[in-house]
Amino acid sequence: MSLKMLKFACAAALCLGAMGAEEAKPEIIEETDDTILEKYFALDTELTFYSAYIWRGQILYSTPVWQPAANLWFKFGENAEYGKIKLRCWSNWALQAYKPPHRFGQMSIVDETISYNYTAFDCLDFETGFILYQFPNRHGMGMRDTDEFLAGVQWRNKYLTPRAYVWWDFDKGGHNDPDMLYFDFDFYHAFKLTDDVTLRLGSGFGVGNGPYNEHYSKGDFDGVAFNNFHTDAALYYQLTDWLKVGGSLSYYYSLSRQVRHSRYDMHENYNAGILRGGIHFVANF
Repeated sequence: MSLKMLKFACAAALCLGAMGAEEAKPEIIEETDDTILEKYFALDTELTFYSAYIWRGQILYSTPVWQPAANLWFKFGENAEYGKIKLRCWSNWALQAYKPPHRFGQMSIVDETISYNYTAFDCLDFETGFILYQFPNRHGMGMRDTDEFLAGVQWRNKYLTPRAYVWWDFDKGGHNDPDMLYFDFDFYHAFKLTDDVTLRLGSGFGVGNGPYNEHYSKGDFDGVAFNNFHTDAALYYQLTDWLKVGGSLSYYYSLSRQVRHSRYDMHENYNAGILRGGIHFVANF
């Protein structure tokens, strides 16, 4: 074999070897930082300071309170395609002395909720579950531990998000009327002002049936009544990837004259309605 042909054979061998090496290059596997906990569990916490404690239009404290809460989510599927279970704990604490026997820092109520949440068509959010209400420092207020069944739905869209919920007090302890129902209908929209600032505006009303209003107002109610009209504005700032802070203003007024003149409200100023301010801290993990 001539020297020229030997050089040609060596060059061809080198080319074939390079092509083989390129084809045999190992596949790079993309790594992910998500752990099993991050894929199937989530936690968010809230800390809110309010100028008054208002529950379903009923002014329970007209003095400042703070309300911590935590939600633990268990996802069925990595993207919760089969729904989520939510475990929620919420409580209300007095920030200042209200009147005897309420004292600074005292917890008045704690709610424990378990619910199943499912999203259909990427826009319809359904929730159903149970709530246990406990009153650790009732001090003769007449409040007893009770249980409620809840069900609700909201339709998320880019224009206006309507939401409807119902609560049924079935009270297995037998202290309350088993036919007590409360309904809440509201809507809201969130405006993205900047990448970090969001303005949320909303409004709605609540309706209680006769047994519900008779129990909480100690009056004689015939049929349903509009317990609560509310309108809300809140501004949030995304401080970090996991923490946002905000402030809110809400106005509450009872549309029903019968409710306004009953003992549903625990304060005498409710005929004029009440304006409540809030400071919010929300963390997502």
